Amino acid sequence: KGSVKIQSMMEHKLEMYRTIIEANNYVENDSEFATNLNNELLSELIYIYTPKGDVLELPKEATPIDFAYRIHSGVGERTIGAIVNDQIVPLDYKLQDGDIVKINTGKEPNPNKDWLNFVKTSQARSKIKSFFSKQDRTNYINNGHDMLDKEIRRRKLAFNEVLTDENLKEIFKETHTQDLDDLYLSLGSLRFTASYVLDIVLEDKKDVVDIYL
Repeated sequence: KGSVKIQSMMEHKLEMYRTIIEANNYVENDSEFATNLNNELLSELIYIYTPKGDVLELPKEATPIDFAYRIHSGVGERTIGAIVNDQIVPLDYKLQDGDIVKINTGKEPNPNKDWLNFVKTSQARSKIKSFFSKQDRTNYINNGHDMLDKEIRRRKLAFNEVLTDENLKEIFKETHTQDLDDLYLSLGSLRFTASYVLDIVLEDKKDVVDIYL
């Protein structure tokens, strides 16, 4: 039985490293990531139990959020509450060696950016950042689409007539974007204005003729 628990803990460790590496694509500061991971690996460990008796290894002062993400990223993202040793605790509660933790979850992912202020594991931190990075990207793309659509309508033009395959090729070339999502992302993050993008193909910037020559 003890060997089974040790094997389970090793599997959790391997899974943790895999998810950390995958999520590191969204970590903004590589040196910060490396420092946090190094501190975690060198920290004192505690062993936390699920209600079913499974044991998870976590760094000292880990929280229920760290515990939830260690179980699965889907559990972490849907965490709404925690019960430790049959007592309701706040999500920033510092777990103690031997605690039995039950995580209450909602139906939809709803992580909170405030969690980044108290989580202790690089796995949880990276997954939280990953969630919001993806969310921000989607918002930028949607905003960029709306900005371009409004500018096209403001000029009393038709979306499909302006963004033909030929025009898009020219726009992608001039803006160094790969596709429409990339273009919308650039617009939504204010790298370009919608007016500038349309001027590339509509030539609204009239040539200036020096009449004095």
